[in-house]
This record gives sequence, C-alpha cells and structure tokens, in this order.
Amino acid sequence: MITGIAGKKGFAVVTIDKDMMNQELGFGRRILWAFEKNGISFEHLPSGIDTMSVIVSESALENKKTALLADIIALTNPDHIHVEYGIALIAVVGRGMVQTKGTASKIFTAIYENDVNIRMIDQGSSELNIIIGVKSEDFEKAMNAIYNAFVVA
Repeated sequence: MITGIAGKKGFAVVTIDKDMMNQELGFGRRILWAFEKNGISFEHLPSGIDTMSVIVSESALENKKTALLADIIALTNPDHIHVEYGIALIAVVGRGMVQTKGTASKIFTAIYENDVNIRMIDQGSSELNIIIGVKSEDFEKAMNAIYNAFVVA
C-alpha cells in the first residue's frame, strides 16, 4: 500500500489568518512574494478557508523573521499571524494509497496510539502522499508508529 516513509525535523510554520481571504484576489501570491522578497523558500504550503500556513526551515527565518512578518502584514493586513518553531514533517507515500479506504485512518490511529499529537495534515488530490506535521520531539515516535503499522504489521 505504501512505498515509503520519510521525514525531517527543523521546520517553522508561519500561519496567517484572515476572514474571507479566499475572496481576496492575489492573497496567496502576496504572501509568497513576502517570502521571495526576503530570500526564503518554502517547504510546504497547507491552507484552509481562512488560514494559510507556510512551512520553512527554521534556519531560513534566522535574521529575517521581523522583516518577513512586517512585509506580510503590510501586503495582506491579516487578522492574526503566528510563527511556531519545532515542527517535523513526515511524508507517507505510495501509489497503493490511491482510492484505498482506511489508509489515513491507519496512519492517524498508529500515531494516536503512540501518544503523538498531529499538528498538521495535508493530502494532495493525487492521493499519492499524506504529509503530517508533529512536534520535533515526537518525530521518532511518530515515524516508528507509522512504520510498525504498515511495514511490521
């Protein structure tokens, strides 16, 4: 069902909240422009209806966080903006996941049963991967839980 589990620690999440952002033409582009202007590339870009998060390496924000946040505020006038450090990303990948019932449930149950809180979930429409964000200190525990649920089981 899955062909790989990979992950990495050391990420920060910049979360921008704004009511009705989906009705503002170019909102996402303006946020990404602030990152580009400050020389910061992003790792992942999960979003919701009124929330957009940009995941970057923690080291990329060194000496740039203040300028970045000022640019985002000036360009988008958000309701709230927050930066969270200490995030790890885990990608569960597999062509066998496409339209296979219960894959996400099995992943999330394994993580839950190992006492890890999921901070972020993202699955692309291709259903080829599920990306999960957890606290960096829970990274190994979450990786082992997923591995044991799919490879060992």
